[in-house]
Parts: sequence; C-alpha cells; structure tokens
Amino acid sequence: MKKTTFLISMLIISMVSFAQSNVTFSVDMAGQTFTQAYVSGSFNSWSGDANPLTNTIGTIWEATLPVMDGEHEYKFTFDNWAGQDTFTQGDVCTITNYGNTNRRLVVAGSDIVLPTTMFGACAETNDGNDGPFTVTLSIDMSGYGGTLGTVYVNGENHNSQGFGAWCGACGNELTDMGSGIWETTLSLEEYSYQFKFTVNGWDDQEAFNPGDVQTATDGTFTNRYIKVDGNKTVNFVWNAPQQALSTPEALKTDNFKVFPNPTLDSWNISSNQNVTNIEVFDILGKQVLKIQPNDSNVFIDASELKSGIYLTKITSEKGVKTVKLIKN
Repeated sequence: MKKTTFLISMLIISMVSFAQSNVTFSVDMAGQTFTQAYVSGSFNSWSGDANPLTNTIGTIWEATLPVMDGEHEYKFTFDNWAGQDTFTQGDVCTITNYGNTNRRLVVAGSDIVLPTTMFGACAETNDGNDGPFTVTLSIDMSGYGGTLGTVYVNGENHNSQGFGAWCGACGNELTDMGSGIWETTLSLEEYSYQFKFTVNGWDDQEAFNPGDVQTATDGTFTNRYIKVDGNKTVNFVWNAPQQALSTPEALKTDNFKVFPNPTLDSWNISSNQNVTNIEVFDILGKQVLKIQPNDSNVFIDASELKSGIYLTKITSEKGVKTVKLIKN
C-alpha cells in the first residue's frame, strides 16, 4: 500500500510540475521569400526546425503546440534560421533579456489562440490604438522592513511618457492610500516598459534576480516590466516580482465589505451585488483558493492558509474588485 501511495504521489507531482497547455501560433509571412516557416523559442531550445508551421490560407502560417506552463520567449523563423523576427527593445509584444529582444508568451493553465501577427511585428501595433492609456499601479508596502517615507515608481520613458527616465524623486510619486497601499495613475503609450518601485527617491529600491517571473535583465540590472496595450489596474507587493492581479480599469466597480480583516480563521464578504467568483492569491501571485458562491454574502474559510498577506479578486455581476486580506 505504501509503495502504491508513493507512486500515485509521484505521478501527481509530475503532473503538476509538467503542466502544459495548447498554444496556437499564427503569423502572416507576406513579403518574405522562404520555403518553410517555423516557431523557435525557449520551449523547444530555440530549434530552427523542430516546430514547422502549416500554410493555412494565403500568406498565413499556423501551428498548435503543447507548451509548458510558465514564461517563454520565442520568434517566428524560416528555413532553419535563414530569417527571423527582428524587434526593437520596448516593442509591446516583446521582452529584452541580455540584449536579446524576443516575443513574450505566458502560459498559465489554459489553451491559448494567439492573434495572427505580421512577421517581425506585434499584433497590437495593428489595432489602431496606440494610446495613451490610463494605467493605475498599486503596491502593498505593508511588509517593507525599513523606515518608509515616500514611495516612487522609476523606470523607462517612451515618447516623453513613462516612469520618469529613472529620475528618482523628480516625479511619479505614489499616494499613501492607507493600510500599507500606495497608488499612482499614469498616462502611458503602447510599449513594454521596465520599471521598479523605490523609496525616498533612490534611498531604497526593489531587488530582483535574473530569471524572476515578470522581470527583465541586462545582466547587471533586473527590473519589473509591464506591457501597456490598454487601460488597466495592476497590483504589486514590494519585492515580490510577480504582478499580483491585473484587471481592466472598466471593471473596477462595486463596493464590498470584508470583515474581520485581519482574521484568525475566516473572512466574511458582504456586497450589494451577487458575488459570482472569488480567487485568493498569495504575495507571489499564486492562487491558493477559489470559490464560486453566487451570493451577496460570502464566507471564506482561511483556516488552512498560512499567516500572511493575500490579495483577493472578487467578481460580481457588475465587475471586479481587488481586496487585501490579512491572516494572523
């Protein structure tokens, strides 16, 4: 019996460790002279011929592949690296690591059909809307260990808009919203920006390691990055690289009451709308609990959760709201 239990446990661990989803890649190869198109990326060791695409109609080439869950970089190529996508750092669909700018792909437990894109271009650049967009950034500083003065966001600019060109305390000061939450709203053009949160200018800054999720590195500096392709609200936790939750600004609606908070074993949520879905995430963005109550008064059992800070995505009939929950 012990041997059987061990084998079942190992099978479950293997399934969790190697979760994958089907991803459909699609590229318009108009204007290119070639024989065979491929997709090459970190998911196939950047092979030039492992994953050929099929010419479906006209100049469109496609393939559906099983890809491991996680963050990936890739390019469309042809004739075993005789040609490849080329990009400029900051192009909205890309990420730049160690001087290499590639398309970025995040696979998170569900199948994906990517929009058809032109070879060497981002699909977003053809939607007719380059912004500027309204982006609200919120960071939870309640776990900050130092003396907290003023919180800033520092990072890249694009066409004179952005994060202050790493200027320290000269701009982009966040507002103290209470309960450890600091927030700012920026007007940003379509771009993939690198940035990080700092304290008192450059007295202190977030520290990340190359390879941390949702970061980019040149080998010396490792920063957060954000893809700006529409109005959105994004929530963060100090020094936790992963974006905790992201919701379109249009869904930031409704009023919720959460009590008790902090709690020892449970939270109650009261809303004037029917709550259809609740997802609880830890500070690294990992989902630890999900319920679908379909009720305006909801009980959340926190007895199995570790002590700490959680962000909860509450979906009602009128939209989505993010609430910080604390388990003592």
